[in-house]
Amino acid sequence: MPVFSVIAADSFPLEMRDDRGVTVRLSAPARRVVSLAPSLTEIVFLLGEERALAGVTRFCNYPTAASSLPKVGGMIDSDVERIVAISPDLVLCTMDGNSRERILALERMKIPCFVIAPQNIEAVFATIERLGALLGVAERGRAEVAMLARRVESVRSVGGGKDGEAGPRALFVVSTSPVIAAGSGTFMDELLEIAGARNAAGAFRSRYPRLSLEELIAVGPDVIFVAAMKGAERFSPEVLGWKEIPAFRDDAVFPIDGDLVTRPGPRLVTALEKISAILTGLSRRRDGNR
Repeated sequence: MPVFSVIAADSFPLEMRDDRGVTVRLSAPARRVVSLAPSLTEIVFLLGEERALAGVTRFCNYPTAASSLPKVGGMIDSDVERIVAISPDLVLCTMDGNSRERILALERMKIPCFVIAPQNIEAVFATIERLGALLGVAERGRAEVAMLARRVESVRSVGGGKDGEAGPRALFVVSTSPVIAAGSGTFMDELLEIAGARNAAGAFRSRYPRLSLEELIAVGPDVIFVAAMKGAERFSPEVLGWKEIPAFRDDAVFPIDGDLVTRPGPRLVTALEKISAILTGLSRRRDGNR
């Protein structure tokens, strides 16, 4: 996966366009930062700039130290007055998870808001580089991205199967009641592809299709990954009696920490490595049974 630098200059004053197309101007590296998404908080920690975090959401729980930082509400219901009282020189936001009205309210008060909307791993890497520049640690950002990219390529190099053999049909379940899977164009779809699997839900139109029992049987996944959540323990062949589905029949249903696969941050690479290790283990198990 090629990584392209998105930073035109590392010096200040700095101007950078966010994913809305809005240009954010900083006269100096941001030193009082509010993060309105767990993924952004994780990136700031990755960059070694956690001391700059003056406020985070109540969902920011990784690394552990993030849980003790001052809270400014949630993602959708962030507290504008509390954020203003912090006097941040930069607020980090996401286009998908944060309230547009609250972002605009902050900007009307002359508080710079940098909004991101990564849709794939390469865009996550670009976000890390951009935040590195905004925090005055552009070189650290590039170094972290280079290490993450090497880990991705290491997985990709072993994910192509043997002698052109098609990879297993994998289903990534994000809800168990009802059954909702990650379809084409999602981060989980990309993780499966890099790890050498075929997304069993890739042919559905929706990015997150809701599957009936008949559809689940029809797609016949060889392996199922479940984004770990409350109630996921009910997703088992003993309870549901779905032995006709290969993944259940072959004991190939695996939980994955939901935070790893739903947060567009550096731990997507950790999720990728876990998925790859599981697929490799299944391949060896099946080879041993032949």
